[in-house]
Amino acid sequence: MSGVSKIEIHEDSATLLSLMKQQKQLGKHERVQALYLLKSGEANSILHVARILGHNRITVQRWLCEYRQGGLEYLLSPRAHGGRQALIPPEVQAALRQRLKQPRGFVTYQDVVDWLATEYGITVNYWVVYDLVRRRWKAKLKRPRPSHALQDPTALEDFPKQLAHRLSLAVGVAPDLHLRDWVEDESRFGLKPISRRRITAKGVEPVAVQHWRFKWVWLYGLVEPLTGESCFWEFSHLDHPCFGQVLQCFAQQYPDDMHIIQLDRSSVHRTPKLDKPNNVALLFQPAYCPELNPIEQLWAYLKAQLANRYWFDLEELQQAISHHIRQLTHSGLRSLTQRDFLMEAFEVAGIRPKQLLYP
Repeated sequence: MSGVSKIEIHEDSATLLSLMKQQKQLGKHERVQALYLLKSGEANSILHVARILGHNRITVQRWLCEYRQGGLEYLLSPRAHGGRQALIPPEVQAALRQRLKQPRGFVTYQDVVDWLATEYGITVNYWVVYDLVRRRWKAKLKRPRPSHALQDPTALEDFPKQLAHRLSLAVGVAPDLHLRDWVEDESRFGLKPISRRRITAKGVEPVAVQHWRFKWVWLYGLVEPLTGESCFWEFSHLDHPCFGQVLQCFAQQYPDDMHIIQLDRSSVHRTPKLDKPNNVALLFQPAYCPELNPIEQLWAYLKAQLANRYWFDLEELQQAISHHIRQLTHSGLRSLTQRDFLMEAFEVAGIRPKQLLYP
């Protein structure tokens, strides 16, 4: 690039200074600044400009060549970046992104390497894939949520779409009663240890003390996503007499309202022997679709609080469960259970919270 240092800069210093201040992008600002430094005499050589701007001398020479070739317009025009061609072409990266969005995912990063070779004939190093997928895209190994083999994907997709219509019908049946929508489920808490990951220093394997004992209690819970109000009962069994007692206690606690309770299709909930209160209607979600019930997030939260602990006996565990339930707030439960499809259905059906001032 001989002669570049003797380039003639046509604009005066004031014009370049004004133009430099107008640039919003750092790269364009530095290009104009290089011209200004040479024109104003603040820099006496290309090397001097490079030192001021913190760039390599060759970079400044390339800018001046672009200016000589097409002036300021060419110097500041957007162009494709140089450099080596990506080992994984952009169109293949886009396909890989789409593949990673599928719930089945990949088992290991080596599986991604093999997938690229099989699907696109691209052979790359393991660390190239790891750097792209893990470090740049933040896609990491996660524990998969179990999904039953008999789950109906169509029913899973249709339930949220039909919920608003079903709630609207319920509102029409009892227009004089205040309608409240709840989600209900049961979860077992026992002395069998709950294991979760722990943070330790590099090279230190985490240890959790365990002693398997098969004693447990069942926690029955109801949460109103719209307000975060909740009720919990503890029983020794999961059966229809216990569930019936839960419904009776619940109805007595809220006798002046009509309640719709969303729950799964367990035989405990659907038996003809169930004694159901008059102000309670059960809304069954599709079979094998626990992900439609947001109270599942509450069980996951509670079990995370109880994980990696050794319980002396069942009474100690029950005390811990009670403690964590008492710590729950209306705002926290709303955050856990307010799904978009639920809130949209409430809005369409005209279901409003009975009280607006929940903490």
